[in-house]
Amino acid sequence: MEQTSFLTRVLTIFSLSLIVAVLGVYMSRYVPSGYYLFLVILEFILIFAVNFASKRPTLAPIFLFLFTFISGVMIGPLIYVFFNIGAGAIVFEALSITAIIFILLTSIVYFFNINLVNSKIWIFLLVGLIGIIIASIVNIFLRNPLFNFYISVVVVLIFSGYILYDISNILENPNMTNEYVAALALYLDFVNIFIALLNILGFLQGKD
Repeated sequence: MEQTSFLTRVLTIFSLSLIVAVLGVYMSRYVPSGYYLFLVILEFILIFAVNFASKRPTLAPIFLFLFTFISGVMIGPLIYVFFNIGAGAIVFEALSITAIIFILLTSIVYFFNINLVNSKIWIFLLVGLIGIIIASIVNIFLRNPLFNFYISVVVVLIFSGYILYDISNILENPNMTNEYVAALALYLDFVNIFIALLNILGFLQGKD
């Protein structure tokens, strides 16, 4: 019962985080591009701030929702690119697939009571994440759309694994995991899959 109650609170905060991110996407139209480097730095600071303030119920939600708002601002230009070229359907398609993946994986862990906390899956996920970061940095110089497509496929796989792991951690350690930190983890999983799917669908439909 305690597990379900905690998961419900986390998913509620996660859902609110997505709503705030959507607001950030809308407001991104009014943010000059010159501010984006500052916002990237602020994003990293806020991630640490959410973890630091996890025991402070007043500060944690402020830092979390500020992060998700800025995250939405950063994602906004990518989304508007698709709308500006008449490919807005790709955005909704990517969002729908992401939601399906999230709901399906969450349901699998919850209903089948899958415990991944004590498994070694986190090692593979961490190695995969490091590989993604290195490959992404390399592709900054290569600017190869096909390479970016393959990176995006791996991103979907790795962060799908993180959804499984994070949901399992939420259910198995309701007293050890802060609800705002947990919601932040799920938000990052969701957003990374969404952006990767945008890249994949854009590439497949010749919009990348």
